[in-house]
Amino acid sequence: MRRRAIPALVAAAFALPVPSPLSEAPLPPPRKSTAAVIDAAALAPSLDPRPVDPAADAPPAKKSLATIVHGHTQETLALTEDEPTIERFSTFLADHGYEQETRIDPRLLDLLRTIAKKHEGTRIEIVSGYRSPKRNEVMRKKGRHVASHSQHTLGMAIDFRVEGLAVPKLAAEILQAKWQGGLGTYAGKRDRFVHVDTGPKRRWSGF
Repeated sequence: MRRRAIPALVAAAFALPVPSPLSEAPLPPPRKSTAAVIDAAALAPSLDPRPVDPAADAPPAKKSLATIVHGHTQETLALTEDEPTIERFSTFLADHGYEQETRIDPRLLDLLRTIAKKHEGTRIEIVSGYRSPKRNEVMRKKGRHVASHSQHTLGMAIDFRVEGLAVPKLAAEILQAKWQGGLGTYAGKRDRFVHVDTGPKRRWSGF
């Protein structure tokens, strides 16, 4: 009896299931870090449904004081606190007929701004700006009342009028601005404008 029991026990032992190696056991899924979830949320782009207005950060538009009109070309310029530049103003007043240009004295543009501030929204018409020496000589020979060495040929003079402002009133405002250069008034039937230049101080009344 004992000899028969031993083989039976051995056979039963081999019939038991053999455990799998540790390396083959499935690993549990990794746990997500709470800190990683928070960081990912912080880095995600904000989905703001509101539209972005590109004009919101744009600088405010400069207030227009007046409009400068060239009496011969009908070209216009907006006059603000810092526009046009003196370079742009010089090109505006160039002698386009003879294709010549010179730098205009900045004090003339400053005077226009001073007048414009008292009459915002008005039109300032330039009757004469830079005048090339050749044009000046042609005008003189035709009997026009121009000096042989006009301040216009140096970029130091302009003739202009202001819409809705009589010549005597305009001249008075120029004097109130303490203008130290030349000032001539032309209030005849044919011409109606004032002449200002940055030459010697003098006053006269033209035709």
